Formats: sequence, structure tokens, C-alpha cells
Amino acid sequence: MARTQGGIIVLTKDRFAVYIEQYRFESDWSIVPGESGMNNTTVMIEAGSRKYVLREYNNHKDSGTVQFEHEILKALQQVDKPFRTPVPVPNSKGDTVSAAPDGTLAALYEFIPGNRPTMEKIAHIRTLGRAVSGLSLAFSQIKPKLAPAYSPYYELDQNYASVTDSEISSLQNDYAEIGQRAEKLSELLLHREQLRTRLSAIRDLPSQWIHGDVNFSNAVAAGDEVIGLLDFEFCTVDVRAMELAVVIVDLISEKESLNWERIDVFCSGYSGGGRPLTASEAELLPALILLRMLDVTLHFASRLLDKLDMPSTFGSIIDQASRVCEWTAANEKQLVELFYRRLVEFYI
Repeated sequence: MARTQGGIIVLTKDRFAVYIEQYRFESDWSIVPGESGMNNTTVMIEAGSRKYVLREYNNHKDSGTVQFEHEILKALQQVDKPFRTPVPVPNSKGDTVSAAPDGTLAALYEFIPGNRPTMEKIAHIRTLGRAVSGLSLAFSQIKPKLAPAYSPYYELDQNYASVTDSEISSLQNDYAEIGQRAEKLSELLLHREQLRTRLSAIRDLPSQWIHGDVNFSNAVAAGDEVIGLLDFEFCTVDVRAMELAVVIVDLISEKESLNWERIDVFCSGYSGGGRPLTASEAELLPALILLRMLDVTLHFASRLLDKLDMPSTFGSIIDQASRVCEWTAANEKQLVELFYRRLVEFYI
């Protein structure tokens, strides 16, 4: 069984024994309580002096998707890079994907020691930027055989064809917490409409494999350095500058001065990795920030429409998306100037 106490996942052995008993350990294993994500359940396993991370996939039961993730990880192991990535552990059958009787999937990974970085620490922001640059370079050197399981961000309308404006608006009537945010939601739908005029230009930007979900919760730090990147489930071929947009979204808070400092530091760290952007990428990076935020909004709208989340979850997403989109749109000119200065090769 599993329950939460103050946001911490508290787990008992019987919940995960169905997976863990498919592996061979040198000694008895135990579960260590810890934090978990919104899409999957992640727990630490101790077996003697060794530590592992078990990841149960709660948002799908497609073994091909997990196998694809593992192909990406295997390819990255062969590339020189300034950070660590997860290493899947084979079970007793030699497979890196394990299944419960109901079809729920899980995978075991070698533990990367360290702590979760925080945007409250400037050094973590800078070194996360450097890691993202190193990841972009590493991705440019791999050629996975399997096709990506996920579409690029710029296929927003195709990815969320069923999440129409009218469906989203209906949530205002169904849930009071969403109705209270009707004005913000209306503004987000307007951003969605306006962004459609820029998708053609976005599609023409340089493309390659990207992680697609780099953030502070998907990274590992040791001291001041980000030394690991995690959760490669959403890897796909997309415009490469999207990797930066995903991180920058999380750097935009309600404090104006902090936003500029954090974004500048992140971009400075990225430029130190020797992976400069083109002028077109710098000019469209604000649009990519909006694209990321709208994708997140539609994702959680679809989850509420399918009754997979509480209304409060989508309400929080609306608040964040409104803040990020309004600030980005209001400061687009200044952001482009910063991106040119920090990220375009001529200016570095």
C-alpha cells in the first residue's frame, strides 16, 4: 500500500514486491520513503550496501514507451557528457521493464547519489544551464533506432485535438475552483489562438532529440553542481531550443527582479557549455516559453476532463500559466535582447 504524509510518499513492501521480486539482489531489500512525481511513483530501494530507484509508470501501460526511454539512456551512456544519466537494471529475465499482473509497468535504475537542486541557489541554476547545454550536445550525437513515442511541442493542436476551447470553458461551470479563474483561463485560450500564427516559424527552427521535461525535480545536485539528469520518458525530436524554454518556465516567479537574475544566470550557464543558439532560436524562445506553458495547461485540462486530478490541481496550473504567459508576453522584447546577448554565438 501507499499513502502520503506531508507530501512524502510512505510505502509498504507489498505494494512493490510484485516488481522487486523480479530482480536478484545480493541481500534483503527494503523501501526508503521519499518524494514522488505527479505522473509516476518513484521509490528508493536499499539492498545491502547498494541503492536503486524503482519507477512505477502510472500514466500508461505501454512497454514500448519504456523500452524506447531505455534505448535513449543506453545511447547516452556511450557519449561523453558532464553529468550522469539513469542506468536501467535488468531483471532476472534480462529485461529492463517489469510488469505487475494488471499490466502496470516499472523499471529499476542505479541510484545517483545527491540531492534535488533548488532555484533558490544561484549555483544550481547556472550548472543546470550548463547541464542542459551538455545534454543538447550529447543528443546531437545519438541516433536511436526506435521512433519517439511523443510528438513535438509545436504540434499542440494535434496533440490536444480533443481538448477544445469549449471543453476547457465547460470546466468553469463544472468546478467552482475553475470558475473563479475564468478570466485567467480566457486569457490563456487567447494566447493559444495567438500562438497558432507562430507555429510555422517554430517548426522551421533547428531540430534534434530533446529531453522535453528538464526541471529541478528531474535533476541531481552534489554541493553546488548539478551532476545528474533524470526522467527521460518524454524524449522526442523537437526544436532544440525547446529544452531551454522548459527550464525557463520554472524560473518565472511573482518577483520581477528574481526572474531576470535567474534567467540570466541560467542562460550564462548554458552558453558556457559551448552550444550556442541561432538568431532565429533566440527570437522565438519567448514563443517557446508560451508553448511549453500552454502544453502543460492543456495536459492538466485533459486530466481534469478525464477526472484523473482534483480541480485544485488544474487551478494551480492555471495560476502558474497565467503568470508565466502574461509576464513573458509583456517582456518579450527584453527577453529577446537577453537571449541574443547570452545565447547567440556572435554575442558570446
